[in-house]
Amino acid sequence: MIPSIILSIALAAATNSDKPTVIYVGDPMCSWCYGIGEELTSAQEQLGTEVDWQLLTGGLRAGGGDEWTSEFTSFLKHHWQEVSAASGQPFSYELLSANNFLYDTEPSCRAVVVVQSMDNTKEFVFFKEVQKKFYVDNEDPKRVEFYESICSDLELDYEVFAQRWGSEAYRLGTEQQFAEARSLGVSSFPTILVSHKGKYSVVSRGFTKSEVLVDRIRAVVAD
Repeated sequence: MIPSIILSIALAAATNSDKPTVIYVGDPMCSWCYGIGEELTSAQEQLGTEVDWQLLTGGLRAGGGDEWTSEFTSFLKHHWQEVSAASGQPFSYELLSANNFLYDTEPSCRAVVVVQSMDNTKEFVFFKEVQKKFYVDNEDPKRVEFYESICSDLELDYEVFAQRWGSEAYRLGTEQQFAEARSLGVSSFPTILVSHKGKYSVVSRGFTKSEVLVDRIRAVVAD
């Protein structure tokens, strides 16, 4: 059974006609999602209470599938350097020298889904802390121990987190979020949409500066 709290996040937002909802679709192990992190935080601060925010996980490389070859690690390094140059976000590249690594993004997405069920006011800060620990510290988000310090810092019950993270119910719930993202027509990350008056409008795909993002959101909301 999939816990109801993690189902239909975007669809629930669409039914809220009182306030527009900005839906951020991303993946903690997506480098451009990491790159846009500070711009997103700035946009949230600028918009204040004008809109509500929802986070929907998209599953960039759910299950992995890419063989850990020199070609793949070179591809990752190029993109990480590109993101760092555009955004100023720090990266460590030690992971790329590892003999093997399964680049499976589903576990980190599942961790976000679990936190949404525990305290959804902390979903965005948790998302950012996972990104930092992966991209800067190069630790492995597929290990449940990866999340212990983050849960401690955010005052989340790690034992509850670990139990839910390892459960089949939350695996299914995470797959449901991936399907929901696809149903919204999202195929690349990050994508940001606005749900307003029963309609969805895409305001950003990929890296976008906060000022542009805020202007686009306000333009949709003003219609």
